[in-house]
Amino acid sequence: MKFIEEESRLLPVYATPEVLVVGAGPAGIGAAISAARNGAKVMLLERYGFLGGNLTIAMVNPMFTFHDIKGRQVIRGIAGELVDRLIQLKSSHGHVSDLTFDNASMTPFDPEGMKYLLFEMVREAGVELLLHTWAVGVVKEGTKVTSVIIENKSGRQVINPQYVIDCSADADIATMAKAPFVKGRKEDGAMQPVTLFFRIGGIEMNKLRLWMKANRELLKDSPTDEEIDSSEAIAFLGLKELVKKGMENGEFPKEAAPRILFYQLPLEGQIAVNATRLQGIDGTDARDLTRAEIETRMQAWEIHKFLQKYVGGFENSFILDTGVQVGVRETRHITGDYELTEEDVLSNRAFEDGIACGTFAIDIHPPEGEQQVFTGSGKAVYEIPYRSLIPQGLDNVLVAGRAISATHNAFGSARVMATCMGIGQGAGVATALLLKDKLPTRQVDVALLRKKLEEQGQYLLGMTDDTMAVNSKLILHKVDGSGATASHYNPFKDISHG
Repeated sequence: MKFIEEESRLLPVYATPEVLVVGAGPAGIGAAISAARNGAKVMLLERYGFLGGNLTIAMVNPMFTFHDIKGRQVIRGIAGELVDRLIQLKSSHGHVSDLTFDNASMTPFDPEGMKYLLFEMVREAGVELLLHTWAVGVVKEGTKVTSVIIENKSGRQVINPQYVIDCSADADIATMAKAPFVKGRKEDGAMQPVTLFFRIGGIEMNKLRLWMKANRELLKDSPTDEEIDSSEAIAFLGLKELVKKGMENGEFPKEAAPRILFYQLPLEGQIAVNATRLQGIDGTDARDLTRAEIETRMQAWEIHKFLQKYVGGFENSFILDTGVQVGVRETRHITGDYELTEEDVLSNRAFEDGIACGTFAIDIHPPEGEQQVFTGSGKAVYEIPYRSLIPQGLDNVLVAGRAISATHNAFGSARVMATCMGIGQGAGVATALLLKDKLPTRQVDVALLRKKLEEQGQYLLGMTDDTMAVNSKLILHKVDGSGATASHYNPFKDISHG
């Protein structure tokens, strides 16, 4: 490898916020809004021209999952407020039942409505935005990040914050500050595959429902007429054998997922498709990402043609759009003060420093092979400890979102967007509390932090009233459905106590 020496230069200081949030995905949104609402001067940095991360950039849809199998909403706070306001905009059905992976609930939304609402909520909170900007380096003094170096069309500049909340999804700030991390599985570094979501429009939904009734044996758990008709938003999973034949005869991309999965969106005749897949991609390697963008977009077109040919209601449909970028599920996990485990996830584990809850399944799209791990969501409700957000060796940086300290298996649950927004809210309130006395991140008063979070809508185990209202429509009756038509299984039944 050849090198050149870059000319030394002085960098202008662009801003000096109290809290710098890097990355405006679900975690970054939760962090920025909550820190600002709690009195901090906040700047939110984002490399794209709009907010939302996987909600909007990768167009991942729907959000999972806000409810346990008893129909109780356990993901609340800013994430819950977001959904309520999406409903008011007519950009979401709200929380509805799901016919796919034994999910306690799902929350479809319109990505354009999401873009609008996120700008509105961030501006209302008084967050200063800087878009089209990358964080490319840090300056450290001892155990503190004192400067974050940025680049954009205005050139190379510096932001000097008191605290940084790293919501880059890849732990970029923590990594540039030399904090330790693990990439993918500890034993071999394998990571979950990437997926490009895309939207299809022009679908005749009544015709699709009729096709599902006539071909129910091809779908997961053979949904009844009543289940299909009563679904406020169609959720479709299955066709494993049909897809296998399509791969063999060249009608379906061989590297894609071995089943079809899609979800009805709020606007008439639209669905979001989760069926592209590419294994062996490192989301921190630009060469891998380049290959992924090309290959998954090619897959999207082939999958659409397949749906037009074999599934009723798609005959006159068309691809509306593809994600701005491929969706990356997994890269770095920081080495934090505590590592969340699969036992924590599956056993309703509460923590003295718990700052958010999760209830989604352990959902691991396979780094190799076909079989997807899925334990079923909502069976257990667990907490994410504040210590899992603290990178070892750093005293003024928190990491929120999918890069928290967690095993590969536990991460399979904590990575989803509703949970990540809750984790971000916890990080935002924590930094606002730390600011008062300029304390290191490890010295936050966790009892006060939990009290503030509960007051601001966050659900926490052992604190929030468990006699909460139940949504009877979202009580999950099929908690261990068959994966035979959908290529998934649950290897963790023996340690599940949900």
